[in-house]
Amino acid sequence: MPLKIPEFILAGMFVKGSLESRGGGFRFALKNSYAAATLYDLELEIDGAAVPPGRLSLRLEGQSEAVPLTEIGEDRPFALPLNRELEVLVSEGTPGTGKLRIRVLTREVGPLAFSVKSAPDARRNDRWPGSPALARLLLPGLRAAVAVNAEDPIGTADPNLFGHFVEHLESCVYGGIWDQQGQTFHEDVVRLVEELAPPIIRYPGGNFASDYHWEDGVGPRDGRPRRYNRAWHVEDSNAVGTDEFLAFCRRVGAEALLVVNDGSGTPEEAARWVAYCNEPADGPAGRLRAANGHPEPWGVRWWGLGNEVWGDWQIGHTDAAGYVRRIRPFIQAMKRVDPGIRLVAVGLDHLENDPRGAADWNGTVLAGIGAQIDCLSFHVYQPSEEGYLPDYDQRALYRSIVTAPLNVEDAILRMAAQIEALVPGRGVRIALDEWNVKLPPRPGAASMHEQEYTVRDALYVAGMLNVFQRSCRVMGMANLAMLVNVLGAIAKRGEAAPAELTPVGLPFLLYRDMEPNVLRCRVSSPCFAAPALGLNISAKSEVPWLDASATRDEAGRRLVLALVNRHPERSMRVSLSLSGFEGHRPSRCRRLAGRNPLDRRVELTSPPLPARRGARMEMPLPPASLTVVELESSQTAR
Repeated sequence: MPLKIPEFILAGMFVKGSLESRGGGFRFALKNSYAAATLYDLELEIDGAAVPPGRLSLRLEGQSEAVPLTEIGEDRPFALPLNRELEVLVSEGTPGTGKLRIRVLTREVGPLAFSVKSAPDARRNDRWPGSPALARLLLPGLRAAVAVNAEDPIGTADPNLFGHFVEHLESCVYGGIWDQQGQTFHEDVVRLVEELAPPIIRYPGGNFASDYHWEDGVGPRDGRPRRYNRAWHVEDSNAVGTDEFLAFCRRVGAEALLVVNDGSGTPEEAARWVAYCNEPADGPAGRLRAANGHPEPWGVRWWGLGNEVWGDWQIGHTDAAGYVRRIRPFIQAMKRVDPGIRLVAVGLDHLENDPRGAADWNGTVLAGIGAQIDCLSFHVYQPSEEGYLPDYDQRALYRSIVTAPLNVEDAILRMAAQIEALVPGRGVRIALDEWNVKLPPRPGAASMHEQEYTVRDALYVAGMLNVFQRSCRVMGMANLAMLVNVLGAIAKRGEAAPAELTPVGLPFLLYRDMEPNVLRCRVSSPCFAAPALGLNISAKSEVPWLDASATRDEAGRRLVLALVNRHPERSMRVSLSLSGFEGHRPSRCRRLAGRNPLDRRVELTSPPLPARRGARMEMPLPPASLTVVELESSQTAR
């Protein structure tokens, strides 16, 4: 299932001014600033005429010798890492008018083709097309209502729905949580992670896991081998490994979800990892762990059985039946070491009309190993690459993004129905263990993972967290991708720069104090229509401007409400009807908002507490905002 990378992104890899004659031929350069790739072939046309392969050679920045194209193939691939120039040398001919058509064949995404003639237009409309501030103040406000009943529960939310994800990718680990050498923590980053209080953190990937061998990353650091990771085409020092990561989890109070390598690893390797983490110190693996400074078992409960093996880009890519056959010995070997571990199997997102065959994939996995797993996973980055455009109507894009969580909610319901049909009563839950909003990178970005998030994206995250709570009966875990720098909840832009929470991280601060028991919110609100965008955001015709979630503690003394005003420009007054909470009074109110939906400076404030009159409470909400209000009582709710 290859990804579709839009041609405007590929064309942006052409290095401006690099096309020049040289000797009897010419050269030009490409700079891959999207994602690491493995080239099997390259074809070139000049003004519509094909250049014979024998005239082409490739040289990666930093290499002294060029590689003839005739020496590259599936059995002899050419690695193209991020942010290193690829020089394309043509031994004979002229560049003509400079109109180039380039076709490449890659392992990760199959064939790609794009044309270049000059540097692409680097301008992009990232400004909100709104009215002046005074005009916005004169817009009439919206009216909405929410009814919450103490006796109308949905279910209990697993704390792991607020999880995060750390991968050895770009500057998430080295230069993010740790310094560039992986020797010491960035203390400002760790303090922010402690504020977010993630209940669980997934590690070490992601794609990275499919070529990661954990034994390279334990023992004295000066004895650990540097390894080239074929998934991301980078060399990893292994300075950060199992013990360092689990020590980090222990410090910030998080559980770990460790993903085993089923792509290039073995069941025995995975079983040894379980033993290293969980065996007492008197066993062989436990003695090794103790010798490395950790006599007490780490007690890792959660283990992922590979990553995205349905994808062509994944090392160990296979079909569902092949995955089931391959993973059964992993399950047996790992459970033999520790029967109490909990397992997350690889699933696929079940989109509207199922364009990717998720029903077949998930059905095969559930039929094959459903009795042995605890969660079936899927991943979602919205919009999919099919929705990438060189420029957007920002109003239409805003509506699509803030509506996108509802498409995830639909996918959760489809997967839950299939789980119930195929493994009823087993308690298999859904793990959305990678998710985020991800738009085309801005011109000049270092990779597809370098995003500049805004108020709009904070509301997307709030919408997702509301979906997770509404889906608490069938969901067991969710992990924002990622924790630091790479699509990060936290940004650390250099050793000297202070770490800061990004717009996609800030909502987790507000939701951190939500209670476990989720109540149904009956919302009455004006609605809007949202256009489709890519494969995973379908059009919606009746989307309420107000989104809401309500939770209470077990004793019923505390009620926490999350209210999202999705309207980009109009304020909203919400009438809250609280049945069974007559003795509860507002105790704290926090708000996330900005000057407009594309403001990157998201403000976190504490507005005045709303007044309560009887069973009702009025709550004013500014445009494009998230408000979390807490109510407390000394008495138990009815």
